Amino acid sequence: MFNFGDEKIVIRSNGNYITWQELKKIICPIVSALKSDRRTKFLITCDSNFEFVKNFLAGIFSEKELYFLSDSTKINHFNEDYIKNIEPELCEVFDLKVPNFNDVIINFYTSGSTGIPKCVRKSLQNTYLETVVMDKLFPVNKDLPFVSTVKMSHMFGFVYAFLYPLIYGHVIDTDIIKFPEQIKNEKHVFVSSPSFLDMMAKYDDNPHPAELIYAGGDKMPERVFEYFSKTSRIVDSYGSTETGTIGYRTSFDKGFLTVFGDIELISDDNKGTIIKSPYFLEDELILNDNIEKIDRKFKIIGRNDRILKIQEKRISAEEIENYLKKQNYVEDAYCLKIGEKAGAAIVLTTEGKEKLLDIGSIEMIQNLKLHLKQFCEIIPQRWRFLPEIPKTSAGKIDKTKIIKIFNLNLSYPLIFEKKNTNESAKITLAFLRNSNFFNGHFPDIPILPGVVQLLYAHNLAEDVFGIKISQNKIKKIKFSRVIKPDNKVILNLKNNELSVDFTFTDNEKPFSSGTFIK
Repeated sequence: MFNFGDEKIVIRSNGNYITWQELKKIICPIVSALKSDRRTKFLITCDSNFEFVKNFLAGIFSEKELYFLSDSTKINHFNEDYIKNIEPELCEVFDLKVPNFNDVIINFYTSGSTGIPKCVRKSLQNTYLETVVMDKLFPVNKDLPFVSTVKMSHMFGFVYAFLYPLIYGHVIDTDIIKFPEQIKNEKHVFVSSPSFLDMMAKYDDNPHPAELIYAGGDKMPERVFEYFSKTSRIVDSYGSTETGTIGYRTSFDKGFLTVFGDIELISDDNKGTIIKSPYFLEDELILNDNIEKIDRKFKIIGRNDRILKIQEKRISAEEIENYLKKQNYVEDAYCLKIGEKAGAAIVLTTEGKEKLLDIGSIEMIQNLKLHLKQFCEIIPQRWRFLPEIPKTSAGKIDKTKIIKIFNLNLSYPLIFEKKNTNESAKITLAFLRNSNFFNGHFPDIPILPGVVQLLYAHNLAEDVFGIKISQNKIKKIKFSRVIKPDNKVILNLKNNELSVDFTFTDNEKPFSSGTFIK
């Protein structure tokens, strides 16, 4: 695994290069502390990729069974049988014996559809074998830095952004890329989610094209493929935490993927699609996706778990989404069950947003319902117009966040444009006349309540900057003018070290302003 010398640069963190010798100085004290602890399970919870790397390496060299938890809020699911907090012991650097990969057990967690962490158990050998196939199929020049937008504690990030570059001698940049301008002007390999790549393509924001792009976690649209294929090689991988990589494509090829490595996909009328693979411990698994297979090529034609039971009838969420996306005004859609009703989260095209502003949300929803009634017996009864379908840090649809938006029972503002960096954001939006927060405020001359301005300034700041901000610590609040319904306004946000400033303006004079304390 570590066939490089002490002077080999392994990590780049905050712009600093760290050699294997320097990294050993960091992890040896952790190894020493772990070896002196009788517990055999080591739970790794960290948002920092650098912290993950050092804890993972310390864990395998101390011969512990490893558990990766990306969402630290779920830590209450783990008892004291796990080592969670350790105090490194001062010690000299000592030899680190590479363990047998079959003996190293690593446990990933995926929330699945329930939100409760589900354990997926693998050996390090399972994931190592994926990297062997990667190196044969997609070789890259040695010493290229691997830059990523994903957490290494997720399955995709672990294999593609960490394990592969570690084993094959590339530099691992542990700084998580949140905005395209953070990408350095250098030759590099880029590991990212389709949702992040989609954002880059949408705003034509690709300042320093990568030599190779690894994408995974969700479907990549054809237009995104076309955009990046002009400047980079692309590997779009398909798989899951349970299965590891199943297939890949290096061009869109009408949506077909190539079977990855030594995998067998077997169609069974009773079970669905059976997968046999060296990349997991079980003899075989059943895919949640339905596939169409031709020799070593296959296409995903739908998911088994997207069937919703509404009014004692089964409906396909994907089918509703596909019909909605055929409507001229709809760019994207996601259908799910909210209580006992079907709900639809809709992303409108630019033309659709202008139409919504013109006719209002009630008429727009009626138009969408009439469109669906041509094809579907059961149609969504609850609707939200969103600027984008929320995604997790791993690039998967964030169902929990979508449910939270529906359960808020408060109309969402119509967002026309959103431009942001790590330090600032400019969001053009409108609060629609028939939004429920105008009820009673005031019947004859509706104006936007100040509390709603604070709520959405807070929520949008958390979204665009990827941070948590206190809702209770606000200062310098000033309301200068009233915001009327259906008028486009601009929300300017500034991300400071200890606070976030916000201003609602019409680009000339402010409506309101204030500061959230982090």
